[in-house]
Amino acid sequence: MDVSIDGEKIGRITIGMFGEEAPKTVANFRQLCTKNVDGFSYKGSRFHRVIQKFMIQGGDVVSGDGHGAISMYGKYFDDENLKINHTCSGFIAMANRGPNTNGCQFYITTMPAPWLDGKHTIFGKVLDGQGVVHKVEQVRTDTDDYPVKPVIIDDCGDLPIGASFTVSDDPYDLWAWIKAAYLPLGMSFSILAFFQYIIRKLDGYTNREALRNAELAKND
Repeated sequence: MDVSIDGEKIGRITIGMFGEEAPKTVANFRQLCTKNVDGFSYKGSRFHRVIQKFMIQGGDVVSGDGHGAISMYGKYFDDENLKINHTCSGFIAMANRGPNTNGCQFYITTMPAPWLDGKHTIFGKVLDGQGVVHKVEQVRTDTDDYPVKPVIIDDCGDLPIGASFTVSDDPYDLWAWIKAAYLPLGMSFSILAFFQYIIRKLDGYTNREALRNAELAKND
């Protein structure tokens, strides 16, 4: 999704879809991204609700204000796999009006939202462009959380990926944490090793100076 705020392009949000976990939801989202449903599509639609430290919501291709609903299955379709949890930012899920009222509206989390667990179908995760999501999160809104400046999905579609991927919703998933932290941790360890090297050199220099001074004192 290529996004703009008040006509200024701010970047692209790339989303990986959970095709095995929520196939109907993914198919509906993809249809609205790449083609249309009865002439309606995500292209040109807006993010109509923004709440800092929570989420950004968009996808109302019918009315643009959060009251519209449409899907490739009819006005609404049923929930899928409510076992995935809102454990971190970047999850994309269907907005609804209660059980089995999914249409076209979706939201992207900007922080963990456990109070939504079991109530909304999570069907994807931001793979790239979470910074764009947070830019949208910072826009000024009115008292109804509606952005004062238009936040528009200028374009959207498919991007091929080389292979399938796995995302865990477990915040204690050690292997996922290791993979995510590998680069910054590696840099930190490198910096620590460098400082340890410098300290050892300084200690060696200090010891040599102490011995030399002791020898000079003995000779005196």
